[in-house]
Amino acid sequence: MDAIDERVLRTVLGLPGVLRAAFVDGSDRERLRQGATSEAAENRGVAEVLSRDRVFCLLKDAAFRPPPEPTLLLVDDAGTVLGRELVAGESPPADRRVAFLGKDFVLYAGARPQGRYRFLLPPVRFPELEGVPGVVHAVSASPDTPQDDLLRARHGFPEGRAYASILVGYDVRNP
Repeated sequence: MDAIDERVLRTVLGLPGVLRAAFVDGSDRERLRQGATSEAAENRGVAEVLSRDRVFCLLKDAAFRPPPEPTLLLVDDAGTVLGRELVAGESPPADRRVAFLGKDFVLYAGARPQGRYRFLLPPVRFPELEGVPGVVHAVSASPDTPQDDLLRARHGFPEGRAYASILVGYDVRNP
C-alpha cells in the first residue's frame, strides 16, 4: 500500500456510516468478474470499478450518504434512458411527463424503446475521493449477490440487511 492508498483509506474510514474498508487483490478481482450475474440487471458499474487501477470494498450501514446519482436505469438497445431511479430528495424532472413505478423510480412517458430494454446498474461517482491527491476517475458500484457474498466472506464483513458492501475503484496519477 502506498501513500495514495493510505490517504484513500483514511478518507473513506472517516465517512459517516463506513464500518470497514479493504483493498481487493488481483485474484479476488477475477473472482468478482466471474461472479457477475445479469438475471435482473446488467451491472455495468462493477465492470467499470474492476477496470480501475485500484479497487477496494467498504461495508456501510444506513448512516452512509445516499448516492449522488441514480443507481438504476431502464435503457434500450440504443442506450436511451427510458426510466430511472430518483435519488433521495429528488423530484421527477419538470420538463418530462413521467409515470411512477414504485415510490422512487420513474418511467418517461412517451419513450419508445429501440429494440429490447433492460435494467442497468451504472457506475456511480464517489465524490469523496475527487479531492484526494493522486486519485482520478473514482467510481463505485453495488455488487451482485454472489459478489457481495465473496466480499463478505473474504473480508469478514457481517451478514444481514443492516449492512451493505460497495466496490470502489480509482485510477492513480502522480500528484
